[in-house]
Order: sequence, then structure tokens, then C-alpha cells
Amino acid sequence: MTHPWFFPHDMPPLFYAEPTTADTRLACRLLTSMQQDSRLRHERICIEVQNRVVVLEGTVSTAELSAEAHALAWRTPGVHDVSNRLRHLEG
Repeated sequence: MTHPWFFPHDMPPLFYAEPTTADTRLACRLLTSMQQDSRLRHERICIEVQNRVVVLEGTVSTAELSAEAHALAWRTPGVHDVSNRLRHLEG
């Protein structure tokens, strides 16, 4: 089961409780990392995790921010793959 969350506006319902699945824990860990990143915290990114594969969707301001979100997802312990579907606004 996937759990898509957008930040900074939405918080996962289990964010303040102990997550119950490995995928939920990965999504929460990545969400926390993105919120702590001064460049990513204001971007509109949806994080989904299924079978330890992270899917990033949404819109970011630049291609560099898309690459940063991708790299941050890969650096998250336990992630097996990352599908970066982020679109960027700059022409």
C-alpha cells in the first residue's frame, strides 16, 4: 500500500506515532529529511514508498532541486530504488 504525502502542507497521519510498516518508516524518514533541507522544504513533492521503492512526484522550481530530491531519497537508509517523476518549472 502506498502513502502519498505532500509537504509542507500535509503531514502523514502516522507521522507523530510509530509508523507500522517499513515503507511508512522510509516515507517518514525521507519527509523529515526534505523538511530539514532549506532548499526542498518549500517545494511541492509527493513521496510514495512501496516495497522500499521511493516514487517522487510533483513540481519543483529547478532541475537542480529535482536532482537534490532524487539524491536525498537515495541517501535514505533502506531505499532500494528511486523513481523521480518530478517536473521542474524553469524553461
